Amino acid sequence: MLKDSHSPSSRSIPADNSLPKPDIEAASGSSPVLDPHSLAVSLLKQEYKKAYVELARSGSGVQLYSGGGDAAKGSSMLVRRMLHTETGATLPGRRVPLREEMPSAVRAYDFAVACMREAMASAGQGRFQGGAASDAALGLVESLERNIDALLCLPRMQQRDDYMYTHGVNVATLLAAYAMVSGKPRRKVLIYALAGLFHDIGKVLLPAALLNARRQLSITEQTLVMRHPMLSCDLLATLPDLHSEVIMAALEHHERYDGSGYPKGLSGDAISDVGHLAAVADSYDALSSHRPYKGPLFPHKTLGVLYQMRQKQFHSETVEKFVRMVGIYPVGSIVELKDGYRGVVTASNYTNPMLPLVTLALDPQGTAMCPHECDMATEAVSGIARCLPPEGSGIDPCRALGIVL
Repeated sequence: MLKDSHSPSSRSIPADNSLPKPDIEAASGSSPVLDPHSLAVSLLKQEYKKAYVELARSGSGVQLYSGGGDAAKGSSMLVRRMLHTETGATLPGRRVPLREEMPSAVRAYDFAVACMREAMASAGQGRFQGGAASDAALGLVESLERNIDALLCLPRMQQRDDYMYTHGVNVATLLAAYAMVSGKPRRKVLIYALAGLFHDIGKVLLPAALLNARRQLSITEQTLVMRHPMLSCDLLATLPDLHSEVIMAALEHHERYDGSGYPKGLSGDAISDVGHLAAVADSYDALSSHRPYKGPLFPHKTLGVLYQMRQKQFHSETVEKFVRMVGIYPVGSIVELKDGYRGVVTASNYTNPMLPLVTLALDPQGTAMCPHECDMATEAVSGIARCLPPEGSGIDPCRALGIVL
């Protein structure tokens, strides 16, 4: 296992003595979700807030304007350059084409899921072992290094019903990808991957009927479920030489920036960096996945929920960087352009999430066409009108991208 290269963390693991707090899954349905354009506009405002740059729609698309003057013109030009930067130019992990990496990504993903099954089975039998988790983390990281989009889009390409095991793998992928994009050293990327795999390990000690209940849980049941961060820490403490950030991710992924989380109600800087990130990644995957008691949100709607809750439930900068990494229209999303063409997002644009790479598969009449790769950052296209569910869209994402799973 990856261990600390410094003294143990000064944060002590607290006792589980707090009451349950509201969770994002309940909160997500209580307020309107930012549409993709508003989300992108808000991101750009954050990027150039010192220049007071505003964005507004015009008849020809998106018009940039500000209060006037040379400074305003200069800031507007910066945003225009940002809008036309080559897709993914600043995003690492695209050494291999997506379709070429997908078979390797599937193998790494399936191996990680198998490792989670083994680890959870051993924990449930009272003899918890990390097993080959470090090997699984390495496999995920190596795939991300070759093509970061392959693993990130895989959950949308596959229909699986083993959320108990895939959730840890999905969160591991998100944490490791975020660390890569943030320029963290490879050792730290591996630690974050391991943290994602193990962040929910304690749930295996809870009754499965409780976790999969299709009804509203009682206060007593909610309190029991909300013990899982502490249960995870107890299990992880039995593994030798485990890095402290792996434990902190398990302990703090339900803490919230405003102090409304659990198990201790930590807030702000009292939550570790990996805790802030794990909270965002855990919520993103939970909201965008099939669950026994709810259907998935579109990824861009999930990102809108997270973005609206920054500085409330989530650390603002972490959310903004996370949205840029995943892309407002994540890879694998089926989209319809304003001119009626339909296709699949092939690569996200870290610089401007509104302008991804799209492989067009259907013309405006709904007729299949020879797949055409369209770089929205450099080609004159009409823009994305909406996301579509795979069912009824007329598009098989795997077939459109030439991917065999």
